[in-house]
Amino acid sequence: MIIEIWTKEKYARNEEAAFIARLAHAGLKVKAARLSRLYKVDADFSKEEFEKIASELLTDNITEHYSLSPGKAGLKDAYRAEVWLKDSVTDVVGESVKEAVADVAGKLPEAVRFGHAYYVPCDSEQKLKHAVTKTLVNEIVNKFKIEKC
Repeated sequence: MIIEIWTKEKYARNEEAAFIARLAHAGLKVKAARLSRLYKVDADFSKEEFEKIASELLTDNITEHYSLSPGKAGLKDAYRAEVWLKDSVTDVVGESVKEAVADVAGKLPEAVRFGHAYYVPCDSEQKLKHAVTKTLVNEIVNKFKIEKC
């Protein structure tokens, strides 16, 4: 299951502004964007156990919220770019979270991978792909996909 962690809108302005500036540097000018952190937890857990992991371990309840249904940014005409480390690359964040999940859930998941999602309203998937490869992805260690929201 993928757990998506969002910074609440009133706290997200600075990180969103920095991301918008990075996109502009790559030639894609946009007025809005949303970012989130992704945790892919490979485990045979119940929905309640995933809720507990998301709410008690992965989320700061004051500044963040989570979703067990990734892909809902609330931006009109947006694309979603997901960026992950390749499977052949050691994911130190994922390994740390894997151990922490075992402490919270009482059982060790098979694997945990860490990534990011970027939501960008724009008129061209190709323009976004160009900006993503210029600013967010090192194709030696990262894999990514872009899809319409």
